[in-house]
Amino acid sequence: IEERFILDVLRNYTTYKAYFNLIKSAEEDPQVKKKESMRRLMRYVRTHDHMVEQKIDVIMAHFENSVKDVLAGEEKAMIVTDSRASAVRYFLALRQYINEHNLPYKALVAFTDSVKLDDGSEHTETSLNGIPSTQIEKTFKKIDYKFLVVAEKFQTGFDEPLLCAMYIDKTLSGVNAVQTLSRLNRSRSGKDRVFALDFVNAFDDIQRAFNPYFTGTILSEGVDVGMLG
Repeated sequence: IEERFILDVLRNYTTYKAYFNLIKSAEEDPQVKKKESMRRLMRYVRTHDHMVEQKIDVIMAHFENSVKDVLAGEEKAMIVTDSRASAVRYFLALRQYINEHNLPYKALVAFTDSVKLDDGSEHTETSLNGIPSTQIEKTFKKIDYKFLVVAEKFQTGFDEPLLCAMYIDKTLSGVNAVQTLSRLNRSRSGKDRVFALDFVNAFDDIQRAFNPYFTGTILSEGVDVGMLG
C-alpha cells in the first residue's frame, strides 16, 4: 500500500448503519439536501425499508455522489449478493432504475446455471446479459458498463483495476471477506481511493478478518459528510 502497488480497501469502508447515521446528520446541510440523489437517500433512511429496490436507490445515489468520476468516467462498481436469486433480483432492479432515470450506464450479472424466481420466471447469465458467459469479464471493461452484480463468481481472482466501489449484501467472514474486498485493491493511474458500502456486516467482523493479513487501518464508524460528495 505504501508503495502504491495496491490500494487500502478499508480506508473508505463503511457499514450501512454508519451511512444511515451520516445521511440523517446531513439532512440539515443545504449543500447536501439540494441534490436529488440525496433526497432519494433521505427518503430511504426515513422508511428504512430493506427491499432490493430501496437498496438500489442507496447504491445509485452513493455511486453518483462519491464514485462517479473517480477515474474520469471509467470507474466501475461491483454488487455482491448472497444468492443467485438475489443476484437476479438486484440486476433486474438495477436495470429498471437505469432505464427509468435515463442513465448512460449498463450492468452485467454473474451466477452459475439457471435461476427460477418466485414469479415463475427463469433466468441465466446469457438471457439477462445478452452475451455468452465467457464474455462477461471482457464486456465489463467497456466504458458504458458500470456495474457487475455477482453471486460467488468474481469474488476471487477477478483482476479489474477500474473497479472503484463495492456494495455488499452478503455475510462475509475470514479469508472470504479479505478476498472479496481485495477485488478493489488493484492500482491504476488516477485511482486514489475506493469505496465499500456494506449492508450486512459489522466493522468489527471485517477488521477481524483482515487482522491476520493487514493491520495498518483501524476501521471507525466516524465517517463524515465529505463522503457524500
